[in-house]
Amino acid sequence: MCKRMSASALLLGGLLGVAGCVNPNAGLPPGSTRVEAPAPPAASAVREAPAPAPVVRQAAAAPAAQGGDSFVVRKVRQLGGEADALAKVIDGLEKTHADLRAGARQRAEGYHGRVAAIEARLKIGTTRANPRLRAQWNVAQSLLAALDRDVGAWDVLRTRAAEADSRAAFLNDSVLNAFELSGAVEEDHRALHAIGDRAAHMSVTVTRLLDEVAAASERQSRLVTAERRELALLAEAIDAGSLEDGVVSGPYSSRAAEDRPLAVVRFDDPDVAFEEALSAAVQQVLDRRPGTTFEVVGVSPGGSMAAAADYADKVHRSLRRMGVAASRLRIATRADSDLNVEEVRLYVR
Repeated sequence: MCKRMSASALLLGGLLGVAGCVNPNAGLPPGSTRVEAPAPPAASAVREAPAPAPVVRQAAAAPAAQGGDSFVVRKVRQLGGEADALAKVIDGLEKTHADLRAGARQRAEGYHGRVAAIEARLKIGTTRANPRLRAQWNVAQSLLAALDRDVGAWDVLRTRAAEADSRAAFLNDSVLNAFELSGAVEEDHRALHAIGDRAAHMSVTVTRLLDEVAAASERQSRLVTAERRELALLAEAIDAGSLEDGVVSGPYSSRAAEDRPLAVVRFDDPDVAFEEALSAAVQQVLDRRPGTTFEVVGVSPGGSMAAAADYADKVHRSLRRMGVAASRLRIATRADSDLNVEEVRLYVR
């Protein structure tokens, strides 16, 4: 038995020597032995282990406000976009309003400055059809035409503001309706509240803008209508060379002390509104007696008569705009110590 094992070991050693021709311990220090990794088992000897069964897990649904695309989220996104678009529209309307207001103020100041300069020159008298005054009158007419065009721009802006007001109201209703949608989460309602606050703020802003634009349009329209008549009278005065041409000016009539005035305008405020009431009183007289003559008397509480004369001239020009011929108007001034402020009395002659 021992002989067989020795022979087998010798035979195996010889085979290894022939096949490798290399000492496996070559290059190692004396006394060391190379440790070889065990050879992999033969393919036929390896039996594959069965693969584990896949684990199926259902992913949790993401919240709607954290990236989901539910109907409510899409609705919130849509309303937010509408709010952004409306905000841009209102910003544009406010800028247009500011530009129109600044331009109208500049043109009105230029117009009234030209008219005042012409009237000041005519009050002291000048040559008939003075070309310099005519040139100033042409500039004033151009400025008045620009103010008339502004009225059209105000009307366009008022229409656009009304449309924005309707959009703001519709957006607010849409936000309220969106709160009734099912499938929303708390984040969706918080977003709707924010959009609703914006819609309410924009509604207040555009309503205020609409009121301001409507008032400016009506005010400027009245201004243009009145100043057209004023320019026509001013053109006649330029041709005549005097603002008072055709008007009989003289001392206060003693008759007026006994007569009751048709109208009295108290100028406790330089900008007192008197034309509407004065026009109604004058029209009643003219309806009965078309050829009536009027006496305009400026009354001062004492001292200088300059203010009373200016107020009398203001009423006179108002009567001219009402269609009263210059030949049927007389202007005078007087003092009355019983008064506290200047007033103008209109008498029928």
